[in-house]
Amino acid sequence: MRAFTRALSLLFFVPSLGLLGCMQVGDQELDDQDPHEPGDAIGSFAVVGKLKDDSCGADNLSAPAKWSFNLKLSRKGSTLYWLNGREAITGEIDKSGRFAFETRIEVPLSQTRGAVKGCVMVRSDAAAGKLTSSEEELSGELSYAYSVATGSDCTEYALGAEGQPLTLPCALSYSLSGVRSEQ
Repeated sequence: MRAFTRALSLLFFVPSLGLLGCMQVGDQELDDQDPHEPGDAIGSFAVVGKLKDDSCGADNLSAPAKWSFNLKLSRKGSTLYWLNGREAITGEIDKSGRFAFETRIEVPLSQTRGAVKGCVMVRSDAAAGKLTSSEEELSGELSYAYSVATGSDCTEYALGAEGQPLTLPCALSYSLSGVRSEQ
């Protein structure tokens, strides 16, 4: 039961920097660099996220309407790294400073047994935005989309924090604004 609770927390609880816990590390050649901090440091940003769109019922997911977090970025060419301390999340950035990250995590909550379908829930995270030319500020959007994998039946598991049923698929998005807090 504890593993089940952890799986639901990972999937539905939007942590202070939810995107980071779920993205896959890219297959980039990192040479002799620290794999946790590849590329050239841009710096740390004090970021504020504000709930923008919500088709899930943010209260059901214990998702805050507003939250603050620190974001550390580095880059190598057109690759932007979102550094969370555990891994370097790989995204893209163009010459004008526009960036994007995408990821997806599938959490199996039950196995298929005979005629009973198993349950696999899916969370897709995306961030897109822009760094100013001086790399002192950023703005953008961070979104979380929740769904059930094809062929799954998750009726008994799609419950929010208060035990309210969730209508899946659904999504949350946050507007982001940040200012560099240190180099």
